[in-house]
Amino acid sequence: MLADFHLGYEKFIDDSFEQAERAFSEACNEADLVVLLGDIFDTRTPKQEVLARSFKLFRTSWGKKWEAKLLSYNGKDGKKSYAEVPVVAIHGTHERRTKELVNPVELLEEAGFLVDVHAATAVFEKQGKKIAIQGMGGVPEEYAKGTLDAISPKPVEGAFNIFLFHQSMKEFLPGEGLMGMEDLPKGFDLYLCGHMHTKIVEKLNSGAFLLIPGSTVITQMRKDEVEGKGFFIFDTEKNEAEFHKIQSRPFFYEEVEFKEAGLEEVATKTRKSLEKLLGDGTAVKPVIKIKLRGTVAKGLNPSDLDTATIVKEFESRAIVEIDKNLEFDNLKERIEKLRNLRESRLSVKEMGIEILKEKLKKYGFKSNVDVESLYSLLSEEGKGATDKALKRILEM
Repeated sequence: MLADFHLGYEKFIDDSFEQAERAFSEACNEADLVVLLGDIFDTRTPKQEVLARSFKLFRTSWGKKWEAKLLSYNGKDGKKSYAEVPVVAIHGTHERRTKELVNPVELLEEAGFLVDVHAATAVFEKQGKKIAIQGMGGVPEEYAKGTLDAISPKPVEGAFNIFLFHQSMKEFLPGEGLMGMEDLPKGFDLYLCGHMHTKIVEKLNSGAFLLIPGSTVITQMRKDEVEGKGFFIFDTEKNEAEFHKIQSRPFFYEEVEFKEAGLEEVATKTRKSLEKLLGDGTAVKPVIKIKLRGTVAKGLNPSDLDTATIVKEFESRAIVEIDKNLEFDNLKERIEKLRNLRESRLSVKEMGIEILKEKLKKYGFKSNVDVESLYSLLSEEGKGATDKALKRILEM
């Protein structure tokens, strides 16, 4: 089973195709049936160039003589499937469109590349053994439980039953109102989920596995994406899952700590971290995410820290992203002042007047200035009001 190709992802468009092609081709060679868990495409309406390239990718499945055959298909509203290959899919959140519009996965089904099992059941057979697959494509998180109730998936008697879905789960991601393991339909032998971009293996209380293969391309540049990309092959007889890694662009992630550091120290340590990660070099230009943490010296502003120069310096050797998650003392002070003002239960107008007083005092204006009148002028709409306020300031 494979997930989250994100074909056409602009930041790494070639990676999205090349790594999906490797994964899909190997899966077709190794497996009797291939499952795609949504977000095959990165957008709801892919460009024609992206579609054309994807058709070439999916024609790989036509080159194999498959033993598993589609035995029956119970599509929503009597929908039929014309696919002659055992490739099954659901749409993801990136592909979701309104009910009356065709989404990209439905388009692939009409072209004969796959069987869409959103709100549908497909039964495949090989040498007398049956696999029944049902699914729920990506829906807004707040509707996931209700959609599951509406679809009401039920295991097919006499078959190995698999349920596919593409959602966030509260056990793995933070968020309000997310579905959890207890919401999954009961009685299935295997649960497969897309949407989350790192591989996860969980054994449920029922004894069934929940597998999340993760994406085949880097998109989120999170720490847990370092381990590499790939897909799962599940043996229904042995009830075992094996993860197959694919050749993918190397990804490195590092956090660099600072304490009251100056700009030169931040820049020097960042460069040293990049050099260390690059080592003797790699065959393919890697992606590197550096997260800067801690505090910098008093008086420095976020704009003083020029990470763009460092990114450009290493651009021939790596694709670098630097996250400035640093605390600036003066920024902390401003936030603290705003928080204190808010907690003092002042109105928005009163808070604005207090901030304006501080600014005027900072720039040397007299303490007897009628700040409230000036604030009222600044709050009025229209060019005339702005001109009046400016004149008042110049007269101070």
